[in-house]
Amino acid sequence: MTRIFQRGSRLSQRGFTLLEVVLSMGILALLAASVYAITSSSITASRTVMEQQLTLRRLDAFLRITRGALLNLPGQATVSLEMARGSGGDPEPRLTLGNVQGVFGLPSLGGGSLVLAAKPRADGTRTFTMLRIPARATDRELEGALAARGIPLLPKVRKPRWSFFADDNWKEEWPAGSPRPALVRLQLEIDGLPDPVEAIFYVPPVATPPATTAPSPKS
Repeated sequence: MTRIFQRGSRLSQRGFTLLEVVLSMGILALLAASVYAITSSSITASRTVMEQQLTLRRLDAFLRITRGALLNLPGQATVSLEMARGSGGDPEPRLTLGNVQGVFGLPSLGGGSLVLAAKPRADGTRTFTMLRIPARATDRELEGALAARGIPLLPKVRKPRWSFFADDNWKEEWPAGSPRPALVRLQLEIDGLPDPVEAIFYVPPVATPPATTAPSPKS
């Protein structure tokens, strides 16, 4: 009896075999890989959500200041669209607000112009940039102001498209010298957002002074 007991004790103290150790390590590796995959997916999803939220905040800020600028145009201000060429030769739509002051948070424009230019980038996207044109600028000053870096407002833009509502119709062209449109529409796509964006801005009409009537001659 004593021998049997001692033999069982040795068997119970023998430990794990090599096969059992290999299987245990394989199971641990599978668990570690699963945890890593879940963690990596969570981090990627969180990063995507944060980038989308940042893009939405930038878009909201850009639309708010653009809406405020058009809504607060002074009586002598003008609105026009120019399809120009950027520094690399790519087409560059430029929305110009002429004879303005006190818009986009710049109270000291002194009757100059503000330009919203969709400047091309190396990655194929565009950045909406605000350019300031001084009043009575010479041709050289105008060229330098339009080629300046400006203030970037909204990056990662694709297919920006301005249109203008007048006479019960949307028009793609609005050259300098045209009267104010009733509405301005902006359509675009932004990297990181699944759906295209469309915004419509109201433009207040120019107030016409009341007609004065000549006094009737006394009889």
